[in-house]
Amino acid sequence: MKPWKAFLSRLLIVAIPLLVLYFYAEIAFEANRKKEHPTDAGLGIVVLLAFILIILFGGFLIDLLLRLSRKEYKIALINVPFLIPFVIFIIYIACLMASRECFCGWLIGTIDWMR
Repeated sequence: MKPWKAFLSRLLIVAIPLLVLYFYAEIAFEANRKKEHPTDAGLGIVVLLAFILIILFGGFLIDLLLRLSRKEYKIALINVPFLIPFVIFIIYIACLMASRECFCGWLIGTIDWMR
């Protein structure tokens, strides 16, 4: 597989679930606004996002290890730019759900500062 095709296929693998989640979130938020007593739809979306990111992270990590074992180093390096944002988002969501002690406080503070 050519590196360009490998990159595009990985980009589609990431983009499709995130776009589906985005459109689902828009529909859920619109339906929530119409309710007389709105609920917390955002928490469900975050849980779905965390689930999607963990599944994608696991898939890319397994693919990275398989490519390295087959000595396909160029294609294996394509997985690294996809793995790094997944790790940051997964750690950020885990820190928000857990405590803000030590590393989590620094990570949340840094991401809040970047906004």
